[in-house]
Amino acid sequence: MNKQMSKSRGTIFWKNLGIVLLITCIPIAFIGVIIYYIGTDRIETEVNKAHQNQLHSSIQQLNDYMANLEHSVVRLAFDRSLDETLKELDFVQDFQKTNELMKSFSLITESNSLINSVSLYLRDSDKIIGDEAGFESVRTDEDRELLNALLDQERTIYWDYSLKKINMPEMINKAIIIKLPGGQMYGSFGMFIIYLDQNKLNTMVQKLVSGEGVAFLFNENGDYLTTPPRQEDSQELLTLEDALKSQISVENANENMFKFDWNHKKYNVSYGKISKLGSEWTVVSATPISQIIAPVTALSTLILWISMFGLIIGLMLSWFASNKIYDPIYRLKSLFENSRTNRFNEKNEITYIEHQWRLQLQAEQELSIQIKQSIPALRESFLLQFLQGNLYSHTEPELIQKLKQLDWDVESERFAIMVAQFHGISELGGKFSERDAQLVTFAASNIIKELCTEISDMVHIINFQDLSIGVLFVLDPAKSNEAIKANFNKLAHDYIVAVNNVLHMKVTIVTSKISDSIKDIPKILEQTRKALRFRDHHTSNQMLDMNQFMLTNTSQNQFPFELEREIVHTVSMGLEEEAMRLIKQFMLELQSNHSAEFMVHQGMMKLLGTIHNAMIKHEVDLFALYGGVHLYEQLMQLSEPDQILEWFQYKLIRPFVKALTITYDSNLREMIDNLLLQMQKDILLDVSLEMYADQLQMSPSKLSKVFRQINGINFIDTMVRMRIEKCKELLVTTDMKINDIAEQLHYQPSYLIRMFKKSECITPRQYREKHTQSL
Repeated sequence: MNKQMSKSRGTIFWKNLGIVLLITCIPIAFIGVIIYYIGTDRIETEVNKAHQNQLHSSIQQLNDYMANLEHSVVRLAFDRSLDETLKELDFVQDFQKTNELMKSFSLITESNSLINSVSLYLRDSDKIIGDEAGFESVRTDEDRELLNALLDQERTIYWDYSLKKINMPEMINKAIIIKLPGGQMYGSFGMFIIYLDQNKLNTMVQKLVSGEGVAFLFNENGDYLTTPPRQEDSQELLTLEDALKSQISVENANENMFKFDWNHKKYNVSYGKISKLGSEWTVVSATPISQIIAPVTALSTLILWISMFGLIIGLMLSWFASNKIYDPIYRLKSLFENSRTNRFNEKNEITYIEHQWRLQLQAEQELSIQIKQSIPALRESFLLQFLQGNLYSHTEPELIQKLKQLDWDVESERFAIMVAQFHGISELGGKFSERDAQLVTFAASNIIKELCTEISDMVHIINFQDLSIGVLFVLDPAKSNEAIKANFNKLAHDYIVAVNNVLHMKVTIVTSKISDSIKDIPKILEQTRKALRFRDHHTSNQMLDMNQFMLTNTSQNQFPFELEREIVHTVSMGLEEEAMRLIKQFMLELQSNHSAEFMVHQGMMKLLGTIHNAMIKHEVDLFALYGGVHLYEQLMQLSEPDQILEWFQYKLIRPFVKALTITYDSNLREMIDNLLLQMQKDILLDVSLEMYADQLQMSPSKLSKVFRQINGINFIDTMVRMRIEKCKELLVTTDMKINDIAEQLHYQPSYLIRMFKKSECITPRQYREKHTQSL
């Protein structure tokens, strides 16, 4: 949970959370509100209804008490035994009669709880008899006047709301006056006074309400039948009763219930009418609404708490559900964020994932294109490793499967090799470097790549970087050997023509035998390359077929042993130029005796061995002289006659001749070195070997021999080389014409041009233009 809380939230999470909240919490809250308002209103209605029923029941009960009181009063008023004979009654002498009256009073009091006591007043006897005080006389004139005033009232039965008890002036009571005889308005001889029990009346009326509510009775004149509490803390209630009495007087007579605001409290007021004993009373009940709906409030609070609890549970479930819904989105978003340092600043996760997914698709497409583009290079690399024999541990199925992954399906296919060797690069003119040979080979490989598409769609070109190339063909197994051979012959012919016309070089082509196993191809390639050694030196372009290839008789019938001995002698003498002339003649004789390149090469290898043996006899450190180079291995890499002759001169003979000169007299070496410096200074003078021989006091023949032995080149060739170099310098650094340069160098212009072209393979003008453009 903590891990999820630490996640970076985006808009999708909050939208999902909002939707889940709407789905879970809003219905709960809505239901809670509906339950609160509808349920509270319903409960309040039911509580008010129950309250009204209770109030009506209490009023009815009070009405029953009043009806019982009225019945007792009427029965007492119209009791026939209570006639005018009471005037004559002596309460003391007529004890029996008095006792019966007292019992009647007690029965009346006990029959109605609202009656406190009953008293009988007789005007003539000026006596009062009652169940509470017994028999007594009126003592004061004030009491007598009060009683007579009560008798003088016009009504037969009426209420007095502030009557003092006789002989007890401090007590004010509410009483019912019944004049005797009953039904007679004037000339009454006496009266019954029924005193009400004020406390019981108050208690009975107060039962109409509970708590902080008020209840009271008042008549049509506004007199209170009940006595309101008069404690100091109840002044507000008294004021409330007066306000309610005033409000009821203006209320519609048909309404018996209303709401009343008083001192920031709202009361539910109910009232009813009771008409008894000639008076009409209004029963008023006022209960605080807060008290009525207190059960409702508690229940509503419970509903609110339950709703709140349900809302909290909904929030928790919403949070949990949102996290579960959001978790897959977050994992996808995290994958993209972890895989990229440059993040797309977007708060909407779906937009972010969509953007990153598009980037992934774009990257996948780019990668697919790159893979598709790199498959040829990978296939070239794999085939190069394979054809070099580095994958000999792979089985045939493994090789087929690997090539299938590289878009070559070679299963059940046939294979063949074609090798081409290019000759005559030296005949093109100019000095060619190793890089030039590589460029020629590259151009030749491009030519054959264009021509091979007619034979097979799966062709691999091998550039050996040494004026030779190889081609691997994957052949259709449905074609016959004769058809394949015809295609190879046509391809070889077309290729020879193209190379002759475009590159101006000769070509030797060897085609291998056809194989059903790709694993045999490296071995077949090696055999095919070896077959190039059997080309005929006297033929410009050749096509050899390994299927019909037979080794010819290679016996040495006329090996030039005499020339070999002369070559060894001239090399031992340090005569480089003479030795090279003889070596060239030696090669020509080998070529005349054996047309195959292989046999000529073998003869040159034998000559190398003989010269090598002679060098050892001169006690020269050959390892230091040739830098540890394997001479036989170097010669094996050469196939062209011109290349072989050049190698013999510059790589073999010249280093040895220079090593021999070290053994000559140091004075002669110093003399020749000084002579070379002098020749460099006199390059523009008309000098000769005889002139320098006179200066050195030597014969021209001896100077020529010493010069050639120490320098390796004779005097004339050295002077020609120096003047050619000076001519090159003047062509580049001055605007002199070739005739002027030839005059300064003491040559005829035509001779200078011929010598310059022989040395540099281009004319002086071409040399100047070439080097001027490069500047």
